[in-house]
Formats: sequence, C-alpha cells, structure tokens
Amino acid sequence: MGETASSQRSGESPAGPLLLSLRLTATVEAVPRARHALRRVLDDRAPDAPVDTLELLLSELVTNAIKHSTRGRTVAVAVLRRDDSIRIAVVDSGAALPSPGRAVDLLDEHGRGLLLVDAMAEEWGSYPVPDGKVVWCDVKTAR
Repeated sequence: MGETASSQRSGESPAGPLLLSLRLTATVEAVPRARHALRRVLDDRAPDAPVDTLELLLSELVTNAIKHSTRGRTVAVAVLRRDDSIRIAVVDSGAALPSPGRAVDLLDEHGRGLLLVDAMAEEWGSYPVPDGKVVWCDVKTAR
C-alpha cells in the first residue's frame, strides 16, 4: 500500500513536496522534538493542516518506532504535502509490520496507538525497507 520515495527533484518525492525530514535518537525525547518540529513547519508551510491531529498521530508513530526498533539507535521522520492531505512517514529498524490491535482494557496504559491512527487518519499503511520498515499515515487538509 505504501510507496517508495525516489527523489524527482530536491525536496520532492512522488508522494509530494517534502515539508520536514528528521533523524532522531530513538529515545523518549524524540517524541516532543518531532512534535515541535512538525508544528513549526506546519505553521509556516501548511496553515490549512489539522495540526493537533497530525501532532497526535506523529507522536503515536514515533513512539511505536522507538518501542519496536530492534537496534534502538535512530528513527527517521518525513512529512510530505500531498494534493489534499499531509503524509507522515516514520522509519525504524524493526522488521515486523504493524497491525492495529483489538480493543484494549480502559485501564491499560498501552495498546491504543495504531487504533488511534486507524481511526483518525484517512489512510495508513506500512511496508518493509532494507534494515526495517516504514509506517505512514495520510490526514486530509482543508485545502
């Protein structure tokens, strides 16, 4: 369901113009760093984007990448502008492709991330890459 991003020209892939590209150390500090960077770039370059939704979904994808990365060194984040949506793609070194879990107990502290992504994103998916996987989601914009 995903697509590989080979550069057509600087800052643009077949999925759309690149708004943000980050490589972060796979620690809990990566989540707020990614969120803050996303908010800054969306404020400047995509004012029609649903920032709060995108921030939440980015947080979930980065958290999962940190949790499931087999090497635990870095995760990469790309945010792309599409015709009527924003795509978030997160790369980690884990090999297992994700699937949303079943309903969780209300007292559980974990297990809701992909359920949120599934409920809030227009589409989402994952695909393997050498040395890991990409998990992505698309969120509609007001454009």
